[in-house]
Amino acid sequence: MVYSVLERELDKRAVDQLQAKLGQIQHSLEERPANPTKAPWQHVLADALLGHDELSVTVLSAEEDTPLYGLGSHAYADELRPGRWPDAQTLAWHSDDGHDLLTIRTSLTIPSLPPLQLLLSQDRSSDRFLLDAFLRAALISLPILLLLIGAAAWWTGYQGLAPLRHFRRTARAITTRQLTLRVDDTNLPAEVADLAIALNTMLERLNTGVQQLDRFADDVAHELRAPLGILIGRTQMVLSRKRDEATYQKALEDSLDELDRLSRIVADMLLLARLDSHEPLTSLSQVAVEQETLKVCSLFEAYAEAREIELVVKGQLQVEGDKLMIQRALSNLLSNAIRHAYPRTAVIVELGAQEEGGGWAAVINQGSPIDPDELSNVFNRFYRAGDQPTGGSGLGLAIVRAIMISHRGLVQAESHNGMTRFTLTFPPAITPVTNFDEQGEAEALCSPTNR
Repeated sequence: MVYSVLERELDKRAVDQLQAKLGQIQHSLEERPANPTKAPWQHVLADALLGHDELSVTVLSAEEDTPLYGLGSHAYADELRPGRWPDAQTLAWHSDDGHDLLTIRTSLTIPSLPPLQLLLSQDRSSDRFLLDAFLRAALISLPILLLLIGAAAWWTGYQGLAPLRHFRRTARAITTRQLTLRVDDTNLPAEVADLAIALNTMLERLNTGVQQLDRFADDVAHELRAPLGILIGRTQMVLSRKRDEATYQKALEDSLDELDRLSRIVADMLLLARLDSHEPLTSLSQVAVEQETLKVCSLFEAYAEAREIELVVKGQLQVEGDKLMIQRALSNLLSNAIRHAYPRTAVIVELGAQEEGGGWAAVINQGSPIDPDELSNVFNRFYRAGDQPTGGSGLGLAIVRAIMISHRGLVQAESHNGMTRFTLTFPPAITPVTNFDEQGEAEALCSPTNR
């Protein structure tokens, strides 16, 4: 492409030079009659070509084919005869001695002479030499230039992909036991920095999740080990020698209690696993919370009477949610409140609606206060305040938190002046949890307070 542009510009320059020189010669010849003492017209042509060895001039008669005058190395070439001249003002041709020439013609009028034609030719060997030299230089330098460009492109790409190679090394080093590695996101291009931040965020979530799973597995093993150990020990003791029927009956009844506890732990674990999967709630409806609370209270009525505890429900509330899940959350809170309340006191469930929609449900009991240091742990799995056995699985409040996260609500715990209060807050409408960012936000809302 560059070669074609250069060739075209050289052709244009040659035509312009010939036209300018031709105009100069024609002007000199036409002015000659004004000064009779001036040299003959042949001398004028010779003076015009002085110092221009590449130019040749030919003067032809308009009626005859024979040149009247010629000056220059190519003035009498056969290609310039009128019979061989095409119907054009310019002619590019190749001489017998291997030269490229460009000829331009025009009519010439000289007083006392018949009509003439003036042909001015230029030897373009210098232009051809320039083009050939350019082509040779391009053919020699182009491969070198391409190699340099390729090397520069490779180096630029290599340097640009350096962060991705670092990502790869980091990814290869990550295992389930080594999730603390992070990608250094300093001094990175904006596009790659965003990727590094996203990767680090993902690794942080994975690390948190694996740690939670490890803790959960340890807690599960700890919780299941005790009842299983009791069952095995009691069975071995009973089978160590022959017993009467009453002893066997008592051993089976005791084993059944432990099996019931194991069954509740497994059921609670399955429920937590389903809630932790953050599947969208499919059974949404308008729930009259006061009615569901009364149903739950009726289930705990005998248990509360046995502990001389009165169950009181105040207020009304209607929210959008999963009826069975809301029942389970209220049931866990009521069971926990009755278990820890002082005898001959009341467990109160207060309900209230918010102006912008949604509302809250609070379960209040009077009993041993929860230490402020323990409030931050009451929603953890298998946690028991004061580390005292209570007969529960240690998963009740964890299930309540998971249920409120799935409802995009929050749960708060507070304990002061001998009163313990757990508050469920429901949003005006439920937006399902669709990603880990929303999950983290919801879990942050499900936090204890101490006032």
